[in-house]
Amino acid sequence: MGNRRGTRRRGGAGSKRRSPLWAKIMVGVGAMLMVVSIGAVGYANIMLDKVNDAVNTACLLEDCEAFKPGEEIKGPLNLLMIGSDMRKDWSAAQSDSIMILHINAALTAANIISIPRDLYVDIPDCGPGWGNNACTEKINTAFAAGGLDKAKSVQNLATTLTNLTGLEKFDGVAMINFGGFKDLVELFGGIELCVPFDMDLEHPKDEFGNKPHVKKGCKEYEPDLALGIVRERYAYDPTNPDWKEEYGIGDYGRQRMQQHFIKQLMKRAKEEGYMTDPFKVTTLIEAIGDQLLLDLKGRAVTDFAYALRGMDASAITTLKVPSEPAMIGETSYVVMQPGEQEETAQELFEALSGDTLDQWALSNPKWVNKTK
Repeated sequence: MGNRRGTRRRGGAGSKRRSPLWAKIMVGVGAMLMVVSIGAVGYANIMLDKVNDAVNTACLLEDCEAFKPGEEIKGPLNLLMIGSDMRKDWSAAQSDSIMILHINAALTAANIISIPRDLYVDIPDCGPGWGNNACTEKINTAFAAGGLDKAKSVQNLATTLTNLTGLEKFDGVAMINFGGFKDLVELFGGIELCVPFDMDLEHPKDEFGNKPHVKKGCKEYEPDLALGIVRERYAYDPTNPDWKEEYGIGDYGRQRMQQHFIKQLMKRAKEEGYMTDPFKVTTLIEAIGDQLLLDLKGRAVTDFAYALRGMDASAITTLKVPSEPAMIGETSYVVMQPGEQEETAQELFEALSGDTLDQWALSNPKWVNKTK
């Protein structure tokens, strides 16, 4: 690993915050899909086909055909989950969020490890700008290096993460188009969001380039403004007099709001009968599935849903990599500071491989995001 010692910035990732991870949204999406998938089992096989057909699939990992539909799914499992605002043809190669979803051997509990997109790591292939050579850079460089080749992007990121964590392999990949969830908000006619403090949003600007301003509190938002709130990160600035540590800085603040967003989506779906009405279930499945691109190594979505039927998605624990914002030269990164922080991070990675993340979380509450 290259020199990771940087200049510490105020309010690093070790600060006490509540559930900041954007990563959590991916589990929420997966949980929603699984809930409606399991619900569909009772309707008919045709519903199972609708679930499987609704989700986009692709060969993203090198061993993408390691299993066949119907094969028993055994734990523990480690899934790589990547989120971004992508084009409908999934051609964009920008990772706004990276996480590892770990499911225990009994397939009854899960932990998420959020990987900061600015984490300073060794990358095997940094793309054409580096002559496709290795470098030490922000981890989202690993995904971007593949350009429009989705499989290359995923495999480069997967290799970067297995090198970092010591994992042998990933058992699947999920890419999620977060921007596309505007369609879900439109399906529900709006969504209630609770904004922690008054803020100016980067999007959507009006025809004169003016930023929208939203007030602290809970209210119903139309799709464009809701997405603007959920995408916002610059407003989460410690220099803002209304900002508090629990809100998170930058990406951490955005991740916290995005977790809130997916919970609100699930709440609205339940209230309006989308989890129980077979016709509404189909509509919801298609709306969610259109925003997903999966590689489950040949296994069907419904096989996964059935295998994880004993897992309570609301009890999933989200963990942070021990790290903090720092400046290296004139560039801002997130680094695992040498010493205790780096040692704790290494213990996290060992717990990931050893299926002992629950024990690590109990010993390291500082790096656990508590669900609201």
